[in-house]
Amino acid sequence: GHKCGMPGLHAMFASSVGDWSDCIMEEDNSNLMEEWGQTQSPVNVSTIHFFQEPAFVLQFDAYDNQKSLFDMLMTYLPHWDKFLDGSRGDGDNGGFPFSSVISHSLQGCLSHSHDWFCEILHQMYAFGEAKEIPWEDNENTLYCYRELYYNQVGYQRNLDHEGLVTREVFGEFREMLFRKFGLPRRRTVEDRLAELEYEKAQGKNNNGNKNNADDADDEDDGNDTKIIFYDNKLSEQTVWNQMESLISKARGLEKYQNINFVTQKDFNQLSVAQQARKFNEADAVIMAHGQHMANAIFAVDGTSFVEVGCKVESLIGNPRFMKLMDGKYRAVEKCTEGGDDGSVCVSCNEDGDDGVKFTMSPKAFEKLIDDVVASLQE
Repeated sequence: GHKCGMPGLHAMFASSVGDWSDCIMEEDNSNLMEEWGQTQSPVNVSTIHFFQEPAFVLQFDAYDNQKSLFDMLMTYLPHWDKFLDGSRGDGDNGGFPFSSVISHSLQGCLSHSHDWFCEILHQMYAFGEAKEIPWEDNENTLYCYRELYYNQVGYQRNLDHEGLVTREVFGEFREMLFRKFGLPRRRTVEDRLAELEYEKAQGKNNNGNKNNADDADDEDDGNDTKIIFYDNKLSEQTVWNQMESLISKARGLEKYQNINFVTQKDFNQLSVAQQARKFNEADAVIMAHGQHMANAIFAVDGTSFVEVGCKVESLIGNPRFMKLMDGKYRAVEKCTEGGDDGSVCVSCNEDGDDGVKFTMSPKAFEKLIDDVVASLQE
């Protein structure tokens, strides 16, 4: 790419007054900018806003939760951890080196947005008490900063810079989200076992006030393995056809009587808190490929994730990410030519405009469930 502006940002930020003008005078850079349809903005300046205090520029993909999570947050987390530690001593924003935040990605992200990623940032106290800078309606306003902080977008997309996002930092981040969203299941296996022991001890002191049938129902519910499914049927992208028919047949099999099959109709109709709870309550997640899988951060340690599609390119499937949360991940993709070889795969139909619909055979589905249940017992 061309070298105009500051590196690692989706939007162009000139590092000095002459930076942009000098840069675009170079033929190679100007040709690339023309090819990509990039222009200088504002072209005509009528107003200048100069910020004396340090500011942070927030850049992320507002149309993709997974990219937001990995491109922005995985780079920012270790800095957030240090800033947060520094601000705890005096109760103010002392640990955060900036006093304001501005975003080209989504206006109002920190104040009144219901966007998935913005809600995560709000709940994790991502920028301390820093105030969001509103954009002027006037497109002729030039924004200038004495001191500007930003994180390089995509720097940690594949978590290949080891040591930056540690299990401790990632665990602290998730613990905060679990508390803020009031999630019912504790994050770590150790905490869940301790909670179970406590509940058993409390039950022994109950003096038998509960109805025996109710006790049995509660015990059965607690022992069931909960698997949540999503076919993405209302999407125009990747859709799993006939998924509910497969689940209906599986429910009738004796070996799955302790499996709680749960289907979700439409994640887009759920609030962020509701999405978080769905993932948190699941022992395993089997879903059509899509950005809803970013909710994996709300799942408990040890959860098994299966992402299904004709071609699955997923950021959460990164083994480094799974290691951070002791999770297991599997991608199920298009069957190879040559017939049924007994593998777990899907048959695909192109639907135009990048839409893809796929189906899975009952035999493959049954094997998939067997594999998932086995993975939870490892």
